[in-house]
Amino acid sequence: MTRTLLLAAAALSLAGAAHAQGGFGGGGGPPDLDADHDGKVTFEEFKAGAGGGRMMQRLDADHDGRISKAEYQVMVDRMSRFGGPEAAERAAQRFAQDDADHDGYLTAAELDAAAKRRFDAADSNHDGWLSGDELLTMRQNRRGGAGG
Repeated sequence: MTRTLLLAAAALSLAGAAHAQGGFGGGGGPPDLDADHDGKVTFEEFKAGAGGGRMMQRLDADHDGRISKAEYQVMVDRMSRFGGPEAAERAAQRFAQDDADHDGYLTAAELDAAAKRRFDAADSNHDGWLSGDELLTMRQNRRGGAGG
């Protein structure tokens, strides 16, 4: 019984770490962002699956409605264990980029604005939704250290 619980806890820990790698690309594969399964990922679906709300829930340890650099460091540390130093470096750079007011915290509004920038960058034909090909390109760019 104890062994089963330990194995389950380890599996959950790894799944959480893979998910914390930013959704696309990490060791656990991308989340299913196409909530209505119509073959199109709208910004609302993208935001719900890869946007700030999920990150806020996972990383806002003190529940003050913002993510500090120390709270964010938890994800950076996981990424360095599972995605290597390049993934951790990209995460650290993303914090600086997403912290629009440079106050050392990420708010839900800043995270949503960052998700919108990433969505718009991935929407190569500017039709307002992401196709499978656009999502694949986004994943490939992230693995290569570009985009994001």
